[in-house]
Amino acid sequence: MLFSVGLTSGDPGSTKALNAVPAIRTETTAVGRAVGATASGVAGEAPALYDISSISDSDLKRIIPVAILVIGLLLALVLRSLVAPLYLIASVGVSYLAALGLSVLLFIKLGHTGGLVFFLPFLMFIFLLALGEDYNILVMTRIREEARRTELRPAVVRAIGRTGPTVTSAGMVLAGTFAVLAFEAGSGPSGSQVRDIGFGLAIGILMDTFLVRTLLVPSTVALLGRWNWWPSHLARASEGEAGGEPPGERAGAPAAMR
Repeated sequence: MLFSVGLTSGDPGSTKALNAVPAIRTETTAVGRAVGATASGVAGEAPALYDISSISDSDLKRIIPVAILVIGLLLALVLRSLVAPLYLIASVGVSYLAALGLSVLLFIKLGHTGGLVFFLPFLMFIFLLALGEDYNILVMTRIREEARRTELRPAVVRAIGRTGPTVTSAGMVLAGTFAVLAFEAGSGPSGSQVRDIGFGLAIGILMDTFLVRTLLVPSTVALLGRWNWWPSHLARASEGEAGGEPPGERAGAPAAMR
């Protein structure tokens, strides 16, 4: 027997409709057993979206630790440090959570929509992790090169001045591309989903470009000092310089004594 029913929650893709699916399936299974049915099930758009959402959440829980581990190993090899990868990955996590929270505020709290498209957290994490660490490598390798020739804080200022225009322009172009996608495709049949994805990724990219890469990462580097490069030789060299007088004064002292 087949029963065609509709959800009182409205849009089958809304959060309310998806949350109703488990209870509907439980009730259907109970009725099927009561009447002696050999099989029973619930089909339709809402159950299908619920299944996809559950699979996406499950995959995200598996992918996050694997992606963090692989990216952390690559950063450690490139930067020759065990400390820098920790706060660089943490900076991406802060950017991701902030962008996701801001999307919830804009679309759900202020826009009064039924919820975000269920695979936005998955896309946002993977995209911001890849993009953020790409920018991290660009900025941190430049800081490391400058730190070999001068003190750390001037090296940070010089490195940000050299890489800043590249990171900023790339971030603005990419964020603008996603914003245009959201505006152009937002009026189609799946307009709300495309809008969530486009604006959500644009928000995350802008936050990563102007806050994390421009302020958070350079400030952390300046505060940690020589510990950024531990245990590489650059950390030991910085420690030696920090524990004594500046190189010019040490070189001039014997001449003055003579």
